Amino acid sequence: MGVISAIKRFFQGIFDKIGALIGRLLELAKPFLKETLSKTAQDVWASTQDLFMEAVKYVAEKGFPDDEAKRKAFKEYMEGRAKYEIKQLKDSEFNLLREMALAIWKVAMQKQ
Repeated sequence: MGVISAIKRFFQGIFDKIGALIGRLLELAKPFLKETLSKTAQDVWASTQDLFMEAVKYVAEKGFPDDEAKRKAFKEYMEGRAKYEIKQLKDSEFNLLREMALAIWKVAMQKQ
């Protein structure tokens, strides 16, 4: 068990360091993201950044053989988590989010 624990700690340390590096890189990328992404895309990224990073880590740990398999696994992971997160909402919260989205949509339609 000692060797297995040491290997596990080693890999956990690597993932912790990678996570910290990614965090620093994301901070550096913020100005670029603001210039290239729409406001909606920026909001989605800001609110789901942790989930995106969690999905990337999941795919990396699974060791898929090629890019196509990685893309498919990433998409399936994100879809599964989205469904899970939506199911966790209380009806009142879901209705409030729906009403907010509807209000934003109405304002956007008026500006056209």
